[in-house]
Amino acid sequence: MLNNSLPSSANDSLEYSPDACSVDKPNTANLDSISLAKTAFDSLPSVIQQALFYQKRIVCMANNPSITSDSLDKLLQTTDILVLFNDFIHADYLITNPLARQLPKLLFFRQNGDSLLHFGLPPRSNNVLAIDEMAKLAPLGLLFSNQCYQFPTPSDDPKPADDPITASRTLIIPPSLTQLLHSSKHCRVLSEWHPVVADYPNFTAIHSSAPSSGFLLYRLLLAARQHVQQLQTSVAPLQIMMLGFNDEDKTGYFWSGHNWAFERQEMANAPAEVQLSRQY
Repeated sequence: MLNNSLPSSANDSLEYSPDACSVDKPNTANLDSISLAKTAFDSLPSVIQQALFYQKRIVCMANNPSITSDSLDKLLQTTDILVLFNDFIHADYLITNPLARQLPKLLFFRQNGDSLLHFGLPPRSNNVLAIDEMAKLAPLGLLFSNQCYQFPTPSDDPKPADDPITASRTLIIPPSLTQLLHSSKHCRVLSEWHPVVADYPNFTAIHSSAPSSGFLLYRLLLAARQHVQQLQTSVAPLQIMMLGFNDEDKTGYFWSGHNWAFERQEMANAPAEVQLSRQY
């Protein structure tokens, strides 16, 4: 499975454009809540759109080491959708646990701002084979951001001592996974300037300032959930759980390009259908 190069189709598998890294901020002034909800829903891979109609809860799981397999055993339900981020944790558990392996999953991959650490395919934790296995076991959606950074090479990594991307860690993406990357049913690119975060106060002095991955997906799924609710007759709205998203008291490092004060203020006033589980 080791190789020094990626498939020739990798760079166009997400329909990249030459200006992929310099996307203009869209005009969202005329978007009302109904059209915004539909826009958010349409931004998701089709397989996840479908899952939203028959599952009852979205569980966004942070890469928090205090989340253990035992805690997941107690938490997860058959009606959950799992949302995982970047070099997600507990990859083995997610493909071997009898319940977790059958849950629909949405994976979000992104570059880490000014640090230039890559979380695309292959991700740093080499979860490529786990991702491929996930796709065989349950509905799998993939969202990418910062599109032109998603297929790193060894020379792209400025911090070789930090879990480095090297020639020996550059994997061939299996044909079955490459097929998913070509399919809008399973894979989409999500702009950091998506209308759901049009009000986000970025820091102009930091060129890559943007919402955090968790907040961007939180806003997207909150709006998409509204669209689902508009089309369903169910009385109980789709629930969202934010699992393991720490605040400033427990986390040692917060990248300065995210407006944490804005995000914390909103999360502190989340709708009743949103549950925060800090998992300290």
